Amino acid sequence: MNKTSTTLFLNPSSKHKQGQRNWPCFRQAGFEEVLSKSAEDMVTQVSQNACETAVAVGGDGTINLVINGIMRSATPKKLGVLYSGTSPDFCRFHGVSIRPQEALSQLMNGTPHAIDICQITYPDGSVYYFASSCNIGLGAEIARTSNKIRKYVGDTCGTLLAALKSLFWVKSFAATVTIDGQTKTFAHVRHIAVLKNKFIASGLYLDVPAQPDDGLLYVVLPQLTLRGLLNIYKGKIPAGAQVFTGMDVHVQTTPTQYTEFDGDPQPAGNVHITCLHKRLELLK
Repeated sequence: MNKTSTTLFLNPSSKHKQGQRNWPCFRQAGFEEVLSKSAEDMVTQVSQNACETAVAVGGDGTINLVINGIMRSATPKKLGVLYSGTSPDFCRFHGVSIRPQEALSQLMNGTPHAIDICQITYPDGSVYYFASSCNIGLGAEIARTSNKIRKYVGDTCGTLLAALKSLFWVKSFAATVTIDGQTKTFAHVRHIAVLKNKFIASGLYLDVPAQPDDGLLYVVLPQLTLRGLLNIYKGKIPAGAQVFTGMDVHVQTTPTQYTEFDGDPQPAGNVHITCLHKRLELLK
């Protein structure tokens, strides 16, 4: 690895500022560093930086910001990850170590692997990217609630409490889902997951056969109950869930539902999600 062409993008807010504890370990490698001031600042810094490898220092949220910066960059960049955050879903799926010293060694000695990235477009034309999952309805409410409480009770417990609250709060909605041109309608759903990664939130995952470079999105519509939620904690797809695969997905909901991707709540709106096959190189 050429250290002069590698830049660490540090998120001081990662893991409620506790992520900074790992920074001394990472700094021993002598890479150039950029400290972000905000989410928007990190995306801009990554997109405008002249480095060949942009390294996300944080959890899923930080990784998402760096990916969005890379995808907006005028010059190609590889992605590196030094986990130091709250949620490790990206690292779990892609085999990136969450141990600081191991992650650093993996970064410095790793080779590039082409992985899929998802592009999500909202009705106003705004475009974002994600690498793990997009959740619509119940999942978005879980993310909104857990982000408020998990700094007090921890990641797994916070997600569980948020999920239990959301089960009684979120009402069903109608949805039209178009997958590779084939339209399906649903009168009563509470949650729609569009997955590139079987891990959908800390402690929650659906055991779909997703691969980092298979070019596919997995669309899951589970009929979530308390028992179904507990099954998701075990990785099981709840009974009665419908699972589809495709490369291009449109989701329209009535009434319009909030969305979230890679762990961070996003605005309400109908979405168009496309799998960009092997669009990004990950060092591992």
